[in-house]
Amino acid sequence: MREDRFAGKAAFITGAAQGIGFQTALDMAKEGARVAISDVDGEALKEAGETLKKQGAAFLALECDVSDRRQVEEAVQKTVNAFGRLDILINNAGILKNFPIEETTDELLEKTIGINVMGALYAIRAVTPIMKKQKYGRIINVSSICGKMGDHSTTYVYGASKGALLSVTRSVAYQLGPFGVTCNSIAPHAVMTKLMAYWDEGRKKDAADKIPVRRLGTVEDMSHLMMFLASDEAGFINGENVNINGGYYMD
Repeated sequence: MREDRFAGKAAFITGAAQGIGFQTALDMAKEGARVAISDVDGEALKEAGETLKKQGAAFLALECDVSDRRQVEEAVQKTVNAFGRLDILINNAGILKNFPIEETTDELLEKTIGINVMGALYAIRAVTPIMKKQKYGRIINVSSICGKMGDHSTTYVYGASKGALLSVTRSVAYQLGPFGVTCNSIAPHAVMTKLMAYWDEGRKKDAADKIPVRRLGTVEDMSHLMMFLASDEAGFINGENVNINGGYYMD
């Protein structure tokens, strides 16, 4: 850990009241970042804020439904108002439900696309003029292994939503690269967060046995990668998707 790696930087992280987003917020704050954590879950957001407060972090807690354009734009503006700038955007908010194709309702299709895809698009659009003006920015999209190889267990729209983020990442990287803004994505697998609550112990063991490093992923694994991609050290990495799955899927 470097206490000054993100000194002077401000980050906006969606879906940050728990799991990967919260761990990343904690870790970035430890390394000097001012962090705006946003989440639709107000109670969880309050608890996350208490933890950041005890850590002595400079933070902002914003209740926000990323599928609502106005809420995203307002949250981004509040972040800039509070911190004077916005250097890092992490599109982490997501929804994952376990239903067979024929039981996937119109509501779930729309909700999954609304959160997993539109939420990221809204946030990227909102931060673009800010980062362009600064001539600096780091955008990181949390995709999934399912976005690359599909998924045989969750609802079929989940993989589609995560695959869309891979294309979004490349488009943004092309268009914002000339302004000093990079955009990359990560593709996790088998990270035990609340989204994966439907995995029982047997399935967890089976998944770990199929991963070359013989363990499941952790939120710390994801945070460490995203912090690198958000740092100045990663300034020449742009438009990439980084697999982070212990070697389960390689390309």
